[in-house]
Amino acid sequence: MIKQSYTKGGVRLDLRKSSITADILNILTDGKKHTMREIAEIVEVSEKTVRRHVQSLSYRYPIETFCGGIERGGVKLDRNFLNIGKIRTNEEIELIKQGLLLLKEKVGDNGDIENLIKEFERK
Repeated sequence: MIKQSYTKGGVRLDLRKSSITADILNILTDGKKHTMREIAEIVEVSEKTVRRHVQSLSYRYPIETFCGGIERGGVKLDRNFLNIGKIRTNEEIELIKQGLLLLKEKVGDNGDIENLIKEFERK
């Protein structure tokens, strides 16, 4: 039998609970609106459990909930958040740097654009 919880640093960690949370967050990362029922069916838990986990996630992530009947209610992760921390390819980083250099050329720089360029050069 697989152990469902363990203690780390005096804190009891529930593996099933963190797995449910991770599964729900993974579903929401597509940026689409999902119903609680839909998420519950995919994760194989009750809608009440999904609501609890979504509420918990909303303290750390910009999650939007929508009230309403069929086809109107649901939950989704804010699209603007989805771009934060996104892994960029070398080609995308190079395009961003080129765009910043062009912007610096056109409008001048007060140091902000140069700092952004340096930040992308570190990646």
